[in-house]
Amino acid sequence: MKRYGALLALILITGTLGGMPVFASDTGSPLFEGYLSKGEAVLIGPLMITLTDTQKDYGNGEYYAMLMIMKDGKILNAEEKTMLVPDPNKIQFLLLNPRFLVALAETQGYDLSECEEYVNDTPAFNACILANAYGFYQWLQTAPPRVLADAVILTIETHPELGINEEDVLMEVTYPEVTPVRENETIEVDVDGKKAYITVNEIYPNGARISVSGPSEWRTATLPGLIISSVEMPPTVHPGETVTVKIHLKNEGAMKVRYINVFVTPTPMSFNESSSIASAVSMALSQSGVAQSVFYPEGSVVKYLEYLEGKENATVTFRIKINPTADVGTYPLYVGVVYTTGLGANMKMIQSYNFVALTVKKSRMGFIEVTKVETEPGEISPGDRFKVRFTLVNTGEEPVKALSLRINSYKTPVQGQVENVDLSTLSQLPIQGVEGLSQNLEDYLNQLMQYLAKQNVEAFLPVGEDNVKYEAELMPGQNVTLEFTVKANERLSNGIYPLRVELKYTSEPDENEITDERLVGIEITGKPRLLLSRASTSPSKVLPGTDNVEIDFQIDNVGNGVARTVIVKPLLEWPFSFSESSDQLIGLGSLGKGDSAKGSFRVNVAENASSGTYEIPLLITYTNDLGMEGNVTLKVPVIIGSKPNIEVVGVRFEPEPRQGETVNVYITLKNTGGEKATSVLIEGIVKANQPFTLDKRTDYVGDLAPGATGEGVIALKIDKNAIPKDYSIQLRIRAVGDPNQGDDNVYVFEKSIPVEVRENTRTASNFRNLAIGMGIIVVVVVIYTYLRSRRG
Repeated sequence: MKRYGALLALILITGTLGGMPVFASDTGSPLFEGYLSKGEAVLIGPLMITLTDTQKDYGNGEYYAMLMIMKDGKILNAEEKTMLVPDPNKIQFLLLNPRFLVALAETQGYDLSECEEYVNDTPAFNACILANAYGFYQWLQTAPPRVLADAVILTIETHPELGINEEDVLMEVTYPEVTPVRENETIEVDVDGKKAYITVNEIYPNGARISVSGPSEWRTATLPGLIISSVEMPPTVHPGETVTVKIHLKNEGAMKVRYINVFVTPTPMSFNESSSIASAVSMALSQSGVAQSVFYPEGSVVKYLEYLEGKENATVTFRIKINPTADVGTYPLYVGVVYTTGLGANMKMIQSYNFVALTVKKSRMGFIEVTKVETEPGEISPGDRFKVRFTLVNTGEEPVKALSLRINSYKTPVQGQVENVDLSTLSQLPIQGVEGLSQNLEDYLNQLMQYLAKQNVEAFLPVGEDNVKYEAELMPGQNVTLEFTVKANERLSNGIYPLRVELKYTSEPDENEITDERLVGIEITGKPRLLLSRASTSPSKVLPGTDNVEIDFQIDNVGNGVARTVIVKPLLEWPFSFSESSDQLIGLGSLGKGDSAKGSFRVNVAENASSGTYEIPLLITYTNDLGMEGNVTLKVPVIIGSKPNIEVVGVRFEPEPRQGETVNVYITLKNTGGEKATSVLIEGIVKANQPFTLDKRTDYVGDLAPGATGEGVIALKIDKNAIPKDYSIQLRIRAVGDPNQGDDNVYVFEKSIPVEVRENTRTASNFRNLAIGMGIIVVVVVIYTYLRSRRG
């Protein structure tokens, strides 16, 4: 393996890689050709050339290397460049769309046709991906951002039926103080009257190969000390194996080098003089998909040497663990060396890289892989109990025995409860500048308390059972599913938290005992919980027959998730109906944790509605953080109050209604409503064509409690020529509501009562007797007159 170091060592000065020169007669003396990763720099004579970024401009489809060229701390030949680049937030949101994922998988050569039926059921869709397209799932988890962005753009271009445009996932980014250079493009820099030429030969997602030419005397300003590294390790490794990697170092320069840090990573890294190398390497390893899927160091991630004299040798040793789930293949293992040369103001940081091919092969033994992790339910909130299922498969060539899967303790930091420090009283001291000092001190102390209040808690705990499951034996190709019931700590916030599990088993044929620890990410999304916190009506007292009653309500989200696009739909039933001016769908926007929103709608109340408490259902639909639709039905209480209702329950006449008589009509009223009627007044009404007149038109009845009766009287005079028959006269009854119940409404009830007019027989008899008498008298007078005339 030592031969790789001689062929592949790349030297980096002040955060840069070095390499062999390129010859170009027309652009000055060749000084440098090599690879720079993003953020790395190379010192060429008086110039510091830094590769700040590499980026594709999705507006024109060209790739650019962003170079910063400095001399004595000043930037030369700088210009701004604005590009269209993928927006990570928009892409992340798009990847939550199952329909888009189906199209994305197709463009990457995966078949998700079996999962299309679940596009409206996100948990089932995710489970289908894990079951039928685990390779696609792994690609999504490990694909570099640029690869993923290019795949998204390609999917948009090849699937116009999705209705998505490239502009929907792009944003403008301005790169200040850089010189954007295309591939095979050369830029010229004037340095104190001398020319330097920088050419970008190739551009990669995370780096570029450049060549630099310039004055030949600059070549002497490069390396006073130089460490060359070589790597010694086994030619092949196996999943689950721990191997030793030896790094041989030699200072090829003539001067001493100091403060040497050596590290092993899956990707090259660069640092500046203020970097904490150990923490940066640890973070890179924890975030690297390659490290998680291939290897990780055991013990210290960085080895340190105080110094190496000129021509001196040294060796440092690392132990790396090959991930038991690592796929067969060849992977790069980078060896980074960071050191300083010179003294005082001339001290410079230098980096160099070497790498070897890490070849992973499967041995003839049993080997357990975790092929699927499922949770039930798919949506988990802080404090929830849920089931987690691990599907284990023996992918090796021999049986495994005594298989155990254990949930181990793993603590994660959460924010504790703190009260803010208030130092406002200090500002009252008669000291100049104390107000600003107290505010700065207050801010600092509050930040410190927030930090100190962080506590480490167990993210997940097994519930009601042991934290370990066993399987006696698993043959090659055989699988088993082990299930745990787990509770999520109620103090977790939304995010992805690690669940640490440990696999142990014995593999045939050599009874090798294998221990493998994994971290499984469990997503805590939080659930919105919508409650009706307030409801009111206008008017406050709702009575039967009232129109345009405004119903106001307030919805609070007391859950720990976000409810997006909240829509409220009142579901009206009798005795309610929408007013013409009412909204039938009410949008409340998005409600985060602790948020509230108000809405209103208008209803008409049926005239014959009974008093009592009614409930109007509100169907509330929303979308959660996972893009899943949810709904809840809340009920708004509406109290319909009572009102008086006056009925005529009895009518009597004194004397009996006859032609030419004046009759007192006694009318008995009853309050059949649920509220007291006050100041009840009765009024008779006759029509112009009726043979009646009212000698007494109105009468005061008084107050009538619910169920009580009262009597009023009107005087009705009947014409003597009235035709005997049945008549109907109108009554108008007025009443006022109960003021003690806040009801000052005036209620009017229109009623009618029958009046049967009979012939006045006494008057008719007198007329007959009088007529007979008059007739007799007339006859007597006639006879008397006749007799008297004959005598004469």
